[in-house]
Amino acid sequence: MTRSEIDALLETIHVLRSPGGCPWDRKQTLPDAARYLLDEGGELLDAALAGDAENAAEELGDLLFMVCFCCEILGETAPYDFGDIARLGNEKLLRRHPHVFGDETASGETESQVHWNEIKAAEREAKGLPRQKASQLTDLPASSSPLRQAHVYQKDAAKSGFDWPDLSGIWEKLHEEIGELEAAVANSDTEAMRHEVGDLLLVTTNLARRLGVEADDALRLANRRFRSRFRYLESRFEDPRAQMPEATLDELEDLWREAKNRE
Repeated sequence: MTRSEIDALLETIHVLRSPGGCPWDRKQTLPDAARYLLDEGGELLDAALAGDAENAAEELGDLLFMVCFCCEILGETAPYDFGDIARLGNEKLLRRHPHVFGDETASGETESQVHWNEIKAAEREAKGLPRQKASQLTDLPASSSPLRQAHVYQKDAAKSGFDWPDLSGIWEKLHEEIGELEAAVANSDTEAMRHEVGDLLLVTTNLARRLGVEADDALRLANRRFRSRFRYLESRFEDPRAQMPEATLDELEDLWREAKNRE
């Protein structure tokens, strides 16, 4: 993208937000736009996981629009424009990579992360915020996917040796958590069920990590398969809302197998 193309995008967004622009765009607040930004990021991830370069390019355009849209909204009430945001982002990258742009050295990923965390802590102090005690756990936002959080936290913990030496320990823990969930269900203990389901998901995510699978990505793909197959089931009924509940489970299972065989 050339500078003129960036300017054209920014001008389009400015017109959309101006008096006489689009009512929907003018109505959006920064929290609104930030939520849409998360949605666009998810759609980009879907395209990337599918290996669809054309769709990924389109979703990147949508994501770039939302970033610029957020910049426009912020600039309406604060002294920041797109150039300021780009400058701040670039300065942060330069500052947090002294092993690339400065005199520091890093022999590998772990050491480079140490530099990053130390500089991030110093930045907090410069803003008058309390220095957080050093932790191996990556500081993830609360809005990030819980499965993604679980994957990253357990990957970080493994760097400190807090991990099973082999898969047998994880399999054993998985069966243990299933047993505890069954007990909670038998006792009709809602709070315990919530607790045990969380533990079960945590262990399952750790198993996926050890198998080299990102649990969040795996579930996204599984959801996509489920949606595709279920829509096939619906297509086999003239009025699925009325007729599907009347079908037997065996009939629905047969259609489900048809959907799987079509993939």
